[in-house]
Amino acid sequence: MIRTRHLGSVLSILLLVLALAGCASSKKSTEPRGALSRIVQNGVIRVGMTGEQPPLTMMSRDGEFLGLDVALMRVLAQNMGVEARFVKLPFNRLLDALDTGDVDVVMSGMTITPARVERVAFVGPYFTSGKTLLTRTAELAAVEIAEDLNRPELRFAALAGSTSEDFARAMLPNSKILTPDRLDEALGMVLSGKVDALIADRETCSFAVLRHPGEGLIASSATFTLEPMGIAVPLDQPHLASLIQSYLTALSEKGAIEKARAFWFEDPTWVENLR
Repeated sequence: MIRTRHLGSVLSILLLVLALAGCASSKKSTEPRGALSRIVQNGVIRVGMTGEQPPLTMMSRDGEFLGLDVALMRVLAQNMGVEARFVKLPFNRLLDALDTGDVDVVMSGMTITPARVERVAFVGPYFTSGKTLLTRTAELAAVEIAEDLNRPELRFAALAGSTSEDFARAMLPNSKILTPDRLDEALGMVLSGKVDALIADRETCSFAVLRHPGEGLIASSATFTLEPMGIAVPLDQPHLASLIQSYLTALSEKGAIEKARAFWFEDPTWVENLR
């Protein structure tokens, strides 16, 4: 697990803010129902995530979960008086695991979309991103309109089951779209030349450039979509959703989430700890 002065400072801020939020939500937390009751009784909240979406969720060399999503969920769990237990799953299996009760919530850079809102409730958003390209080709990196990428000779990778895949299939029907289950596999396709570019969230593409400085990777300057990200909770668990929302609201009002983002997105000291 990373142990740095910066990370300790960020977590301290989060804990302080959430302690204040506990006063506003104490009635709900002392009268748990359904999933919330089970979480409190077991002392564990099971969180589905990929562990492969840096800098939101990723794995260290020691097999520890790291990232913004991980840090926020650990603080939320601690203030609920329980332990956050992370369950590593491919992105396209996360909501299935929520449906079957194998996890209690999903927090893994998941965009709030109309189709998903029909299936689950979302807490948040706690972060807003957008689609961009990761490529080795300056010409593609300079494209500002998605329609200009819709060419039959171009090959793109997008994470299976993600909004990146939805975007690619809707906007680039004439291009070849490959959909690996894992983000590191998609990145490997770019590095090996199997695809011309990866379509992913801006933070994922920017991190890949940081992680592989000698590979000639370029994150495009254009952002093609606006994507709010939230924590997915079963539709029939409003008490759990309300409790988590109260904490996130307090974090946002105090600026603590912004400080956490600055650490995970701008401070490179943690990169060397990655697997």
